[in-house]
Amino acid sequence: MSLEMEQRIAKLEQEMMDLRHELEGLKRQQSVEKPSTLSVKKPMVDQFAPKPVQNSKSNSNLKPKPKTMPAPEKKVQPQRTFEERIMWALPKLFMVILVMGVLWGLKLVSDYGYLSNEVKIILAYALSLALAAIAYVLERRKIGSSAITISLYGGAFIVGILTTAASAILYEIIGLTMALVIAAVYIVYSIAISYLKKNEGLTIFIAFTSLLLPYLLEYMNLSPIIILIYVVVLFTMLQFVIHQHKQKLALYIATFFSVLAVSIIAFMNHDNRVVFAIGFLVVLTIFYTSWCRLYNAESKLKYVHVGLQFSLGAFSLLLLNFIISPIDYSEALLLILVCLFAALAGYGYKQKWQEAFDSAVTLAFITLCNTLLVMNLPEKVEHLLIPFITFAGVMMSLRLRASLLKVVGSFSFMIALAISFFIHEPTPFFSIDHVSLIMPGIYLLIIYVYARRPKETLTVFEKLMKDLYVVDFLAVITTGYFLAYTGKLDVTYFAGAGNIPHLMCIILALLFAGSLLVPTKYKGRALTPVLSVFFILFTLMLEAIPYNMQGVDWLNILTRIVYIAVIVAIMIDLLMKGRIYQIYQEQIAKLLDIIVSAGVVLTMISVLGLISHLTYNGLLDWKLSIAFSTITLFLTASISLWLSTVRNLRILRITGFVILVIGFIKLIFFDLSALDLLIRAVLFITIGGIGLLLSGRLLRK
Repeated sequence: MSLEMEQRIAKLEQEMMDLRHELEGLKRQQSVEKPSTLSVKKPMVDQFAPKPVQNSKSNSNLKPKPKTMPAPEKKVQPQRTFEERIMWALPKLFMVILVMGVLWGLKLVSDYGYLSNEVKIILAYALSLALAAIAYVLERRKIGSSAITISLYGGAFIVGILTTAASAILYEIIGLTMALVIAAVYIVYSIAISYLKKNEGLTIFIAFTSLLLPYLLEYMNLSPIIILIYVVVLFTMLQFVIHQHKQKLALYIATFFSVLAVSIIAFMNHDNRVVFAIGFLVVLTIFYTSWCRLYNAESKLKYVHVGLQFSLGAFSLLLLNFIISPIDYSEALLLILVCLFAALAGYGYKQKWQEAFDSAVTLAFITLCNTLLVMNLPEKVEHLLIPFITFAGVMMSLRLRASLLKVVGSFSFMIALAISFFIHEPTPFFSIDHVSLIMPGIYLLIIYVYARRPKETLTVFEKLMKDLYVVDFLAVITTGYFLAYTGKLDVTYFAGAGNIPHLMCIILALLFAGSLLVPTKYKGRALTPVLSVFFILFTLMLEAIPYNMQGVDWLNILTRIVYIAVIVAIMIDLLMKGRIYQIYQEQIAKLLDIIVSAGVVLTMISVLGLISHLTYNGLLDWKLSIAFSTITLFLTASISLWLSTVRNLRILRITGFVILVIGFIKLIFFDLSALDLLIRAVLFITIGGIGLLLSGRLLRK
């Protein structure tokens, strides 16, 4: 057979195979009813080749495609439900109850004289060993859950520690040194159990219980230095467990009780404060080293961890201040702490941990300010630094968005602000006292501007604060502080007739008018309503109540004129649909009639009050004041009726008619008998002219 004939036969066989594949493909397509179109650009073999998803045999001439390995799926550990957590915690609770019951039972037996103290101690130690042995047997035979075995191991530790303390302190059966050795053995046992069982709750419990031992050791007449070494060594040993099993909560709790234990020992011993301060700094160094090793910048809870780190740092700074207070050159120890925070900031910057870097820098800055406080600086400088330190804490909490830190920092800042406001006066004008009075208000303004910056997403705490109008009321607090500061200036430099703070009243009116011109997104939702209430209250107090009329005071007259001008300006803006109307268009469109009517009445009352004030102080003749009062009534009624007709305001029209009736009653029953002929003639001519003008306007409409 020739080569050409062999090629033709091979070609026919290939075409037959392709036809078979095509027929199989058509059958499958008809079964699933999915029409497919073939690409014209592909060669004939590729067009009729079976699809991989159809599990048909591939062409021998085609190269197999490399298989792609699917990415391994991350195993998500199932979260325990609330009921499961309760069931997990019940063995621990029942173990504590069992231990307490056994101890009380031993005491009851001892009270009846059945057992001596030595026998009770032996039985208690036997119980401790029995609990540990039972836990070991259950674990080896795989009987019961891990919660039971962990509770038994923890119960053995509790009984052992309590028995050791009772035998050494209460019953004095064993010596203090022997008791310390036994306690150390139990602590080593507890740390080993915690390391092997990988249970963070057990680690926390052991840290809490073991760090209570210094209070017992204090009554054993041991050297405070030994107790300090014990706390530092114990805290260091706990780090092996914490690092191995990533137990972050245990790290925070162990650090808190460690610094607290060192502080209490230092407070009980006035000597060797430098040694205690150094031990305190060693504990903090260990904590921040462990924190850096456990911190995860990608974690969703990173703000919580940074906030807890900052809170522990600020709390430690407070305790360190108490420890070093009687030490000479205590600022050197604070500078060491500044270096520690600076090192933490440098490491955070190197690792690109923005939140950790911000926290450490703030702690270093606060500690540096604290260092300046303990130096021999002028006393007035402290008044500037203390509010500034609390302000830095609040800014740090806002930066980190740490909920607990916001609460603590804000509470501390408000206390410092209140103290600063009450102890400082704006006299002399150029003094540190005056600056100390101004700066908290500036801090409040900075906090408000930073707190209201837009955020992409809100945390649960931030949503709650938004619903409770916290940031909105912060604007009110900031404005209130500046008004209170103006009141202090008023009382010191400007207070006149009746000791009324007229300057503060003027600032209030201007702030109210300014708040109406600012959009809500800048001033908050609560500032304008609160200022409006106080503006109306002060308007009635200044204009209607006669007790503030005594004394010729130019500031009193200026205050009245400012309030009249503000009310008139607001009404003109609303009627002309100016900026204020545009900002509050939805609300004002429904309440325009009521607002304008109230504004007209307030303006009339203010003008009458100004006339009465001028008359009371002899600046205006009483007969002219009667005439001006009547003219004011008729002029107000005329304007009200005219505006009501132009703007179709029903309530304003009724108000105008009521004021017109009051004007006629005053004119007929009071003015005719009180005025002489000349003033009466001028008054009637003026009122008649106003009436004719009004009638012409109304009839034209």
